[in-house]
Amino acid sequence: MSDMMGSAQTIKVRHNFEAAHRLFETPGKCQRIHGHSFQVELELGGHVNPQGFLAGLDFSSVKAGFRTYLDAEYDHCLLLNAQDPWAGLFGVEKQDDRLPGLQTMSVDPTTENLAARIGLWAQGTFASYGVQTFGVTVWETNVNCATWWNRA
Repeated sequence: MSDMMGSAQTIKVRHNFEAAHRLFETPGKCQRIHGHSFQVELELGGHVNPQGFLAGLDFSSVKAGFRTYLDAEYDHCLLLNAQDPWAGLFGVEKQDDRLPGLQTMSVDPTTENLAARIGLWAQGTFASYGVQTFGVTVWETNVNCATWWNRA
């Protein structure tokens, strides 16, 4: 057992969200508003403390924060590029006037960009605990995914 204390390891948690999006800057069928049942996997890497937890984090606290974030920011939302004319139709200048559930991004809400955005949130949330590596994989279908990773 003492061999494991202080070793570098990773933990992973998953959660899902339902969302619609449109790729405004990408010609083709994805310019149409369409939806996915997204699956998101968060991987955190670092050292295991003497109590046996990666960076002192237990699964329940990681899952709670991760799920709260995904549910608040993405679940049952319409994800649009802020430059998309559809986003402008709903008054993005003032949060209260927006279409309920509208979330805008400075870029197209591709799977790659969603993985990066979620990854940056994870880095900002868990780096202070001593987490050293971050990975986020976003599955938009059973066969298509994008992964973002970074070291703190």
